[in-house]
Amino acid sequence: MKIIIIYTTIIFLSIMLVQCNNDKKKKPHTKTNNVELKQKNYSYENPPVFRNDGELVFIDNSSDTQIFQINIEVASTDFERALGLMYRAQMEEEQGMLFLFPREQEQSFYMRNTLISLDIIYVNSKMQIVDIYKNTSPLNETSLPSAERAQYVIEINGGLCDKYEIEVGDKVIF
Repeated sequence: MKIIIIYTTIIFLSIMLVQCNNDKKKKPHTKTNNVELKQKNYSYENPPVFRNDGELVFIDNSSDTQIFQINIEVASTDFERALGLMYRAQMEEEQGMLFLFPREQEQSFYMRNTLISLDIIYVNSKMQIVDIYKNTSPLNETSLPSAERAQYVIEINGGLCDKYEIEVGDKVIF
């Protein structure tokens, strides 16, 4: 009886050990596949498609009333933030991109491989607009740094800040 228990225990432990080793071998391969799936080879001929991740509302600072609302695509990973709105030939008026950063600090953007004029809006951790670059020039690689520390950056079609009178000091909700 003792021998049967010992053999059963040895077999059970051997199976568990083999399974653990198989799991360890599979994990890195799965992670590599996930990274490859996220980092597609985008270009002017193969631009990203807008992904509606939620809504963002601009609020007038003096009256606390809604100014303008957009659907947002969120860029929260290094790859998504680096890609931004590159390669896209157009964007609807009610669409934009929200860049999320892990902490509030000086941010800087440029228009490399960006085909449409944008208004770039820097927002601090208190959800207040601290700087705006209006009607940026497509394909321009000039650095556009924030005047103050920002944790979020919003990109909308160029001219919309003027059209809806979005200004430094206004707030956002998302």
